[in-house]
Amino acid sequence: MLTSTSTALPDILLIGATGRTGRIVLSSALSRGHKVTALIRPSSSLAPQANLTISQGSPLDASAISTALSLTTGRVVIISTLGQTRTSGNPFAATTSPPLFMAQSSAAVVQAVKASDRRVAKVIAMSMFGAGSSFPNLNFLMRATMLYSKMKQTLEDQNEVDRIVKESGLRYVMPRPAMLKGDNALPVKLLGEEGEKAGFMPSVSTTSVAEYMLDAAVSEEWDNRTFVISN
Repeated sequence: MLTSTSTALPDILLIGATGRTGRIVLSSALSRGHKVTALIRPSSSLAPQANLTISQGSPLDASAISTALSLTTGRVVIISTLGQTRTSGNPFAATTSPPLFMAQSSAAVVQAVKASDRRVAKVIAMSMFGAGSSFPNLNFLMRATMLYSKMKQTLEDQNEVDRIVKESGLRYVMPRPAMLKGDNALPVKLLGEEGEKAGFMPSVSTTSVAEYMLDAAVSEEWDNRTFVISN
């Protein structure tokens, strides 16, 4: 876990709580003492837990996000771990998410925050190494994979998220994880906002990404930054 510059504990509105990284964020946030409101689809479920409020609705629906925000108290940090999904981890596997799925959710988040009377401190959106200005610093194999496999849809979606969040005027943190590999909690390395310090094939565990986002929820150190992170 990274060192934070603040001990304040905002409420967390978590979007993507039932996914691979989202479940780790949820568990760790509760163990840290945050109150968490999880926005989940009606077809999903989470076990009841202390300090967890469950709000059902679509992450693409600004009104559903507004309803979830209304269940929070005090200062709020919104964390989104949404991602494009495929039928397997193979980059050429068929996609199971619609195009611009994450971008639509980001736009809905921005709309809901601007219409809300809640004090939203920042939005933390999980991005990826290759998004935005970091693309040229991927190795040549990863650049080709991003452009000529089903991951192109993910790249296009993340690029649009990057644009929407940066143009929103909201305070944000958008970590760009290197290739997700394993679940062990390991120290995080910052490889620059454009991945300029990356080696040939960096990787990072899902737990490390989750802990970094939760550190960012209580620290101003990475506000309005897009660090590529690895282990």
